[in-house]
Order: sequence, then C-alpha cells, then structure tokens
Amino acid sequence: MKSRQKELLELLDTSGAELFALLARLTLREDVAEELMQDLFIKLESSRGLDKATNRRAYARRAAINLAFDWRRTHQRSVLRLKRIDRHVSNDESPLTQLIHSEELSGTLDALGQLKKTSREALVMRYIQQEPYERIAEQMGKTSHQVRAICSRAIQHLRRIVGSNNHEVK
Repeated sequence: MKSRQKELLELLDTSGAELFALLARLTLREDVAEELMQDLFIKLESSRGLDKATNRRAYARRAAINLAFDWRRTHQRSVLRLKRIDRHVSNDESPLTQLIHSEELSGTLDALGQLKKTSREALVMRYIQQEPYERIAEQMGKTSHQVRAICSRAIQHLRRIVGSNNHEVK
C-alpha cells in the first residue's frame, strides 16, 4: 500500500465518523453521505493541497463541506417529498410539523450554500458541528475575534437570503 493511501486511511480512521456525520447533516441523507465519503477519499488521494496542508483534518473537513454543498446545488428539490414515518403515533411532533421542520432545514442549508466558502465553513463548524470559536479559529488560521465577525456577517447575509426567498414564495 502506498504511503499516501496509508496516511489517508489513518486520517479517515481518526476523523471518518465525524466527516460522515457532517456529510449526513449537510445533505440530510445518509446514502448520499456514504457516496460523498468515497468521493472525498478519491479527492483527497489525488489532491496536492493535502500535502501542503498544515492541518490535514481541517483540510479534509473543508473538502467534505465543499462536496456536500456541490451535491446540494446539483440536486435542488423541485417538489416536496414526504419522509416515510416509522414511528408510532405519540405526543411527539406531528408528521406535518416534522415535514415543515425538514423543509425549513433544507431551505436554510440551501441558503448556506450560497455563502462564500469561508463564511459557510465557519457557520458549519460553529452551528452544525457546534465547535467553540477558539477551535474554529485554530483550524481556519484566524483569531477567535475574526471568526466571530465572520459568523456574525454570515448570519446577517443568511438572513437576507432566507428573507428574500420567503418574499419570493408569497
């Protein structure tokens, strides 16, 4: 086995579960996350940027985020799809409430995909992976104050995007 493949396998052993969970959250589909994990491995294997990266885990996460949002852009939903409900009737959320929540999440992720890569990466790390600002700053090569500013501006931009999308629907 080539040393590069061995290094990649070690990276995926240590970060693979986290990367898979991230892909599943961003695509809202585990089957797609599995396919994107394979694509990620292939992309990392042929990437020259990985050799230059000081933080390979951060590089792999960034590549995973980009793959997920590329997939979202190419697979925009044109109609609402009801998810199969496997739960018994209970006092939990109704199927309609679950559908609304799912569609709102999907719309927010679509809007997130319209942001610049740095803003998108910071928001994903902060609000989807729930990383502290200090860790995000370390992985992005910025200060925690810069990351807070990036997140703040990105949220403002996200609100404008989501707000304009809501006005178009009505």
